[in-house]
Amino acid sequence: MVQTAPHGDVREGQTPSSSAWPLVLRYGTGLLIVALLVGALFILDRWLDQYSIGDIRQAIRRIEPGQLATAIGAAVVSYWLLTLYDTLALHHLRRPLPYRWVAFTAFTSYAFSHSLGFASVIGATMRYRLYAPLGLHAVEVAQVTLFVVTTFMLGLVVVLPIVMLLDPTALKALHLPPDSAMLLGAAALAVILAYALAGAWIRRPLRVFGHDIAFPRPKIALAQLALGLCDLSLAAAVLYHCLPASDAVTYMDVVVAFGLALVAGIISHVPGGLGVFDAIVLVTLTPEMAGNDVMAGLLVFRVIYYLAPLLIAGLMFGALEAFQARHRITVLSRGVSAAIGPVVPYVLAACTFITGLFLLFSRATPEETLPSPFDAASLPLVEMSHFTGSVVGVLLILLSHAIQRRLHAAWVLSLGLLALGVLSSLLKGGDWPEAIVPALIFLALLPARGEFHRRGALLAQAPTPSWFAAVGVALASALWLGLFSYKHVQFSDELWWHFALHGDASRFLRASVAVGVIALGAAVVHLVALTARLRHPPPPGREEP
Repeated sequence: MVQTAPHGDVREGQTPSSSAWPLVLRYGTGLLIVALLVGALFILDRWLDQYSIGDIRQAIRRIEPGQLATAIGAAVVSYWLLTLYDTLALHHLRRPLPYRWVAFTAFTSYAFSHSLGFASVIGATMRYRLYAPLGLHAVEVAQVTLFVVTTFMLGLVVVLPIVMLLDPTALKALHLPPDSAMLLGAAALAVILAYALAGAWIRRPLRVFGHDIAFPRPKIALAQLALGLCDLSLAAAVLYHCLPASDAVTYMDVVVAFGLALVAGIISHVPGGLGVFDAIVLVTLTPEMAGNDVMAGLLVFRVIYYLAPLLIAGLMFGALEAFQARHRITVLSRGVSAAIGPVVPYVLAACTFITGLFLLFSRATPEETLPSPFDAASLPLVEMSHFTGSVVGVLLILLSHAIQRRLHAAWVLSLGLLALGVLSSLLKGGDWPEAIVPALIFLALLPARGEFHRRGALLAQAPTPSWFAAVGVALASALWLGLFSYKHVQFSDELWWHFALHGDASRFLRASVAVGVIALGAAVVHLVALTARLRHPPPPGREEP
């Protein structure tokens, strides 16, 4: 940060231009992530050109209840295996902790990082805040995170040779000649074998940045391989059972597509792999399955594997806050509440962000039918509720940053907006399933009043690059979804002033302008505040946390 003398002169050795470069690099990364998302959305648009949103809805209806039950069961087991990642890592470090606490920490961090991406950063932050009260220091938490990421990557590596052995034709999506595929599989096996034996060969810990990092013992390395493989297989099984039943696509085909999409999502750093993950799966599976069926499976997969765990995590923290607020609290519950209290704003911020995105997505797609009481006389009510829901969605996304900062004003406004979101969903046509999501987050946020004690301007602090990228991804995705949903509509000047019960395209157009204006206004305020902070930085020791 630039430091100035009393008269505003830049101190020796520092210039405004040199101090601006780190900011350019930080936010340039966010712009790159948004650009990658735009490219992925372009691919989706080209591959889904012949399908409509109605075709995708029909494909969702063809998913059988038994498939959904199996997918939910596989997701539950997959998240249980994710808790064993941390358990194994702590065993490797010889720092065992109570499993119930490890399971709580692991589930929360994975539910959080799966939805917003940046798993290595967000997961490490969540783990540090939850493990630190139990005695783990920052280096140990970093080693746990490294161990978890390594286990996950080993699962991706080991799955290729196994797929080659069980079903070589599943690799047709890679367009590899048989000899090249065999060579790639052999290389993967060599990497796996070398890693498994490294702990026996290399007895001394490696010295990295002044800290010792030991290779896992062979038994732990083998457990990593098995755990990573089982987790990847179960996560791919969730996607497989979310797809409409078809004999053209096998489970092995989905495993390969899922692995490729995961790698692409990790490289892109797009939050939740949104767009990038979906584009890779679509391109890989569409030669054997209709594009609307693939997109239907992806949407259901994201609800089961991403949205549902995040909502559950938010409700868990909200329930704990409500329990803490009761008069009769044991010493144990006080200790648990004090330990997880610092994490509550992070979880609720993620839930608020996802709820805003959910409302934007729901307003970007056309209504299939309206209940019989909604006739021409109800048109103003439908118009108002649709517009209000979009505005509430973008405001919740923008407020999520202030929720993470524990600002009291953000907590109050978010409660009001969530209540308004519930009301707008009900008035839009009695859409009670849609109203459930903001209602649940309202119930999770309500008892957490004690965590939001800070006073300050909502838009004064500059957002982090990850939050900046997440907002760009959210708004770009919602805009693309609306344009895709109404691609059959001829956009013209008259569309702006078209008001009808089934005039969803006009409502989307008007709401998109409002969302864009609000987002642009927030960006300008942040830019002005950031410029002021660069010109007049706070004195040392007075920076806001």
